[in-house]
Amino acid sequence: MGLGIFAGLVYFSNPRLIWEELKAVGGLGFLAVVGDVVLGFFAWTLSWFLLLRGAGIKVRWRRVLSPMLAGSAVTYLTPSAYLGGEPVRAYWVAKETGVSMAHVMAPTMVERLLGGISLLVFAAIGGFFALLSPTTSLATKGAIALGLGVMTVLLFLGMVSFAFNLQWLSRALKALGRVIRWRGILTRLAGSASVMEEHIYQLLSHRLGHVLGSFIMQLVTVFLTYIQPQIFFYFAKQMLFNFVQLSLFFTLNVFISAFVWLTPGGIGLADGGLAGVFQLLGLPLSSALAYDVLFRFVGLIQVGLGIYVLLRRGLLSWRFGRISVEVEEKDKSK
Repeated sequence: MGLGIFAGLVYFSNPRLIWEELKAVGGLGFLAVVGDVVLGFFAWTLSWFLLLRGAGIKVRWRRVLSPMLAGSAVTYLTPSAYLGGEPVRAYWVAKETGVSMAHVMAPTMVERLLGGISLLVFAAIGGFFALLSPTTSLATKGAIALGLGVMTVLLFLGMVSFAFNLQWLSRALKALGRVIRWRGILTRLAGSASVMEEHIYQLLSHRLGHVLGSFIMQLVTVFLTYIQPQIFFYFAKQMLFNFVQLSLFFTLNVFISAFVWLTPGGIGLADGGLAGVFQLLGLPLSSALAYDVLFRFVGLIQVGLGIYVLLRRGLLSWRFGRISVEVEEKDKSK
């Protein structure tokens, strides 16, 4: 279905016009796009690396790159643009270092929490301009306000729970475990979550320097995503966006990625939403698809590298078409 929608968008936007816009970007523009994506990935990786070190997990910088590639590939292919590959990269580092999975998941969860806060910072700026814009429909304004409100509440609750070691996550899982008793999975998961929350509390309360450095890297990562339309259209059309346009585009794209990323890579659905955002900015469908195709191409190179390291590590099974992990001999009888 996603491929069908994407093919329809390309057909109706005229493939010749898309190709002309891609050629207009040129070699230098292509390198700028690649540089933006690569720098964003390295800033994101550094953010996680700082938290791992802050949590006392002794891992080298080079040892973090492969699990980060693997995790980002899984996230890209699952029905969520922001979550999905965290257990894969945490498991990888846990196996490399001999540290428990709960210990590695602690900085991983903090990294995602800081990533969410960074997204909210930039999305709130765009949301402010969207709410004031006369060209934004009332329904869109309501959706943006509701989405920003939900994001703020969830991130606030997560930060309060972790910062004060209230352990709301493990308590919620224990409560659910009393209702859903199937094989005691939720009860065991609550125990692991409690250990993870304790590690998160230690990280947030005793390693603020690492947390602050990680947050700065998250802001850099989001900023590099924020300026992607400017990079593409500067080289393709020598067009300069103003702050309001970039902020509006970023915010709407955040919500599209959050709610319609239901197919692998958001193919079709996210592309259609992106085209709608560009039309709000007065740009033709062919420009939206040219931008989308170029950044998808570069992103798929990264995904391909992630799949390659997953295959090398033995975490990806083509035979069954799912992500699998190794099982220790001592755990097979459980």
